[in-house]
Amino acid sequence: MLVVNLGYQFSPLGSSMETLFFALGGKMPSGLIQAAIYFSTFVCLFGMNSMGKRIKKEEFAYTAKLLPETEQYVLYPEDVNQIKLNTIEVERHLGAGILTDLIKQAATKFRSSHSPAESMAMVETVSEMQRKTVEKEFWLMQTCQTLIPAFGFLGTVLGMAAAILNMGKTQPTAMATPTGSAEGATAVPAAAITGADISTLIDSLGTAFFTTILAIVLGIIVNVMMKRLESRVEDLHTGMKRYVIENLVNRIQL
Repeated sequence: MLVVNLGYQFSPLGSSMETLFFALGGKMPSGLIQAAIYFSTFVCLFGMNSMGKRIKKEEFAYTAKLLPETEQYVLYPEDVNQIKLNTIEVERHLGAGILTDLIKQAATKFRSSHSPAESMAMVETVSEMQRKTVEKEFWLMQTCQTLIPAFGFLGTVLGMAAAILNMGKTQPTAMATPTGSAEGATAVPAAAITGADISTLIDSLGTAFFTTILAIVLGIIVNVMMKRLESRVEDLHTGMKRYVIENLVNRIQL
């Protein structure tokens, strides 16, 4: 906003650059609406970037090769115990994660029940709990995502309201107009619109329209990126659940 404001202040009067910086919110205090839109947008972008890094960190657990991936490989109860111990050791170096937690929970359940079916049910339950936990971290991004079009609508309403109020403040002046006969004339008040009034009206309408356009453009970008991030999170949970079921639960031989 500082850059946009300085750009508006130092742009040549009436130039296209001045119009651009005005549309971006360079004129204060009307530019505060654009500032709120930018704030919401960057909160979403920073949140999505942080979540993307977390996804990459979770996917890095695959490189530890905690489970056998060879076709027709069979696991016996003692192998399941060893897998759990290896997973605990990996967690000491890489830290706890979604995949390691799934493996530990499935192995622990098998040790207590000796039932692959119950281990599979445990994997489903834990995976669903993990997914809901991650979804809770989306609340701030989703809130700001909702606020972007809301601020755009607010800017439209405020701009239109300011335009109407400014038109209402136009001072009437006496103007001679013929009434009844050609011999006399009666002074009838008419609104006198000055250049300053027109400039104020254009600024108010500009604020209304430009905030709407800015909110629509940034809202579309954020929505597309949020949908992509949500898809990545869903694929992460689905892939890890499938990985544990296929390479651990389904390989157990009693």
